Amino acid sequence: MRHRPSTQLVVIGVLAGLLVLLGTLQWRWLGRISADERERMTASLGLKVRELTQEFDRELTRAYFWLQMDRSGPFGVTPVKSTAHFDRWFSSAPDARIVSEIFTVTVTPGGPDAEARLALSRYDRDAETLVPVEDVPGALQPLAARLTQLPPPELPSQRQRRGFAGVPPLQPDVPALLIPRPPVPINVSAEGTIVFSQLDRPWDFTIAVLDTDYIRETYLPSLVEREFGPLAEMPYRVAVVDLASGAPIYCAAAPDVAAPDDCAITEPDVSREFFELRMREFSRFIVSDDRRDPGRDSAAQGPGDPGPRPGRTLHVTTTTTTEPPDGDAEEARRAEGRGPLWRVDVKHRAGSLEAVVASARRRNLFISSSVLLLLGASMALIVMSSGRARRLAAQQMEFVAGVSHELRTPLAVIRSAAENLADGVVADPSQVRQYGTLIAAEGRRLTEMVEQVMEFAGFDAGRALDVRSVSARDVVDAAIQASQPLLAEHQVTIEVTMPEEPPYVLGNQAALSRMLVNLLSNAVKYGGADRWVGVSVGLSGRDHVVFRVSDHGAGIADQDLPHIFEPFFRGRPWTDGHVHGSGLGLSLVSRIVAQHRGKVHVDTQPDRGTTFSVTVPVARDVPATATEPAPVLPSLEAPAWKRGATS
Repeated sequence: MRHRPSTQLVVIGVLAGLLVLLGTLQWRWLGRISADERERMTASLGLKVRELTQEFDRELTRAYFWLQMDRSGPFGVTPVKSTAHFDRWFSSAPDARIVSEIFTVTVTPGGPDAEARLALSRYDRDAETLVPVEDVPGALQPLAARLTQLPPPELPSQRQRRGFAGVPPLQPDVPALLIPRPPVPINVSAEGTIVFSQLDRPWDFTIAVLDTDYIRETYLPSLVEREFGPLAEMPYRVAVVDLASGAPIYCAAAPDVAAPDDCAITEPDVSREFFELRMREFSRFIVSDDRRDPGRDSAAQGPGDPGPRPGRTLHVTTTTTTEPPDGDAEEARRAEGRGPLWRVDVKHRAGSLEAVVASARRRNLFISSSVLLLLGASMALIVMSSGRARRLAAQQMEFVAGVSHELRTPLAVIRSAAENLADGVVADPSQVRQYGTLIAAEGRRLTEMVEQVMEFAGFDAGRALDVRSVSARDVVDAAIQASQPLLAEHQVTIEVTMPEEPPYVLGNQAALSRMLVNLLSNAVKYGGADRWVGVSVGLSGRDHVVFRVSDHGAGIADQDLPHIFEPFFRGRPWTDGHVHGSGLGLSLVSRIVAQHRGKVHVDTQPDRGTTFSVTVPVARDVPATATEPAPVLPSLEAPAWKRGATS
């Protein structure tokens, strides 16, 4: 038994160390999980943004490729005025509405003595034909001025090396796609080699004017919803800005996300440039249309001929772009319309992906830490409960021992007195009366102990009290009447102080009287040598009545004061001093007061006495019999008590 507390402390220390270890491991694991989650979310968001920009650029590239020239005839010999490929684009493209108008322009370069000439035609979708335009539209005038400054056409080999100088495929000021038509035919020899032949002809271009309103209001929102989900549920803010001016093009956010009026996003989670032609993806759109006659093909193809058969139309583009070697060249390329024009910025609605991950980590830490704290609290409660159970078991053992002693003593006295009376040992009438008084006193002690135990058991079983308006005078008188034998036995002087018109309380008279009886019993037992007990009744404000019971005893020790209302508790000086009691009296007082929604307060001073103050609610509904005079108390043997009145 001596080693049990130390063993328990060792177990508690080990469990506490395990909790600390689990908390440390949890912090590290959550940190790793958060880092992995941040990388995963960043990669996923980057993939969505890349898909959005690639789809946009792919649609521009598709338009650039399929509006380049009519591929219905042999390559290089299709008339400039052919419009079949325009109609095919509008009828078969996935989203042809990004192009609002199509123009064709023929530029005849000027010489030393001649000015450059420009012939412009507009494609009429209803008539499926080209309509000459005499006056260049205002939006196309800067582009027309640049086209008139072009040099004469060059051989493809030269153009591939130097690119289309001054003819970028994207014209941001319109905006439009400027699509050159190959100026020379391409012939395939029998050996399979491509032969370029010089053709003296002017520049031919197709101008596809982009519908920026449609792109901003319809096309971009559809791409955003395709990648990020419905706008109302989208967890991100999306902004598209112009790279050259920084002006906002499009912004999207859920309705409950506040965004600046200019839709600017500072420190985006993912940012990517787009709105450019992806020439390297032209292979997506190259197809081979074989319209040959099988018999003619077999007759025309010689043995071992590796080249294309006659009648096959090759869909080839000769347009190339040059990649800049450094950052300055990239800026120049972008200014010419050869680089991306827009940028998309995406940021999480919570502020950033870092904030989202940090918030999730805090939540996980809170939940897991709460679990660990609950485990620790459970351990502490178990330890406290076990300690309390041990103390309660010890108190119960003391209670059993005390009650056994209290029951054995009066029973022994009663048995001895009864045997003497039965055997005729006592014959004198005065001695018989003394024996009768002794038996009555010991029986009263037994009754008091049994009643306390039964009341304690009743309160533990959740017994409810029947409360009503009760006169404070009736409560005090009933308590004094019940305590009269005890007061007379110890020759105690009781002083009662009460207003001339005693108040009414809301309570149960029997329970309140029992509460005062327990307080009077304590005051008699521990009241000291002067054998004085004071009882007073007064008002506390307008809503409460205060019962006070005072004595002039030795007071209550400071170490015992917090425990006096615990069941079975008795202070050590009184158990050592052989003062009879069960340790249930003040516990019953506390429970009775609690059921009346009242309070009990103790004021004690060493060697000067103790005062118990019980506050209970005042009764608002006073019964009609309240105006009748209070009944006269039965007389007690003087000078055991005296009564005083205060107004």
